[in-house]
Amino acid sequence: MVFTTKNFAFKTMKILVLGLFFVLSINTAILAGNYTVKSGDSLFLIGQKFGLTVEQLKSANGLKGTELYPGQVLNIPSSNSYTVKPGDTLYLIAKTNNITWQQLMSYNGLQSTDIVPGQTLVIPAGSTADRRAVNTSSRGVSAYSLSREDLTLLARTVYSEARGEPYEGQVAVAAVVLNRLRHPDFPNTVRGVIFQPLAFTAVADGQFWLPPNQTAYNAVNDAINGWDPAKGALYYWNPITATSRWIWSRTITHQIGKHVFGY
Repeated sequence: MVFTTKNFAFKTMKILVLGLFFVLSINTAILAGNYTVKSGDSLFLIGQKFGLTVEQLKSANGLKGTELYPGQVLNIPSSNSYTVKPGDTLYLIAKTNNITWQQLMSYNGLQSTDIVPGQTLVIPAGSTADRRAVNTSSRGVSAYSLSREDLTLLARTVYSEARGEPYEGQVAVAAVVLNRLRHPDFPNTVRGVIFQPLAFTAVADGQFWLPPNQTAYNAVNDAINGWDPAKGALYYWNPITATSRWIWSRTITHQIGKHVFGY
């Protein structure tokens, strides 16, 4: 074959195109997410963590078997993304996509449940990937048939009782009110539960009337839609500041932030 400048230019262009394709392929894999295998990991456990099947992981990484070794880097495939809208919460987005909020946090490398409008979240492959907008007020009211006033009262309770607590703890406070609402030993209205004498410290000392922020409303919405970090508890209190002897007769089940929860 005669070597010409034209042939050289053609071959050079072909190599460059193939190289660019290879680089783009690698970048796509990186954007999809990577995971470094740890001791004790298995494809099944990693799949559970990210909402994937063993076969999806094997296919994405060109694996013939299921053997892994610590330090091995796996490509975590993703096929969907979601842009956070006003009123969205991590819990509701996860619920809509049929995964847990813990999986959604882990998959996106989030250190907290705080999200902001415009933020893009990666939805694990294999989830429902329903991208419908979550409407805070309509979903909340329909789920419990609560009025706008009820939602505001709940948000005031969350803000005055748990501002500064982790978001999960704020949802738990709202859940306690809803748990009482369903319990025969408590009033059957939101107003009745909140204003029951000696029920909430913030009502007694006036902090209840502080204007709630959006985070408080989000926490109420998550509780209304089924998230109960309180795990059915009817009471919560701060063990450092609580002075009531009666409250210490309750059974403590767990703690979130500065609050303990129990029955």
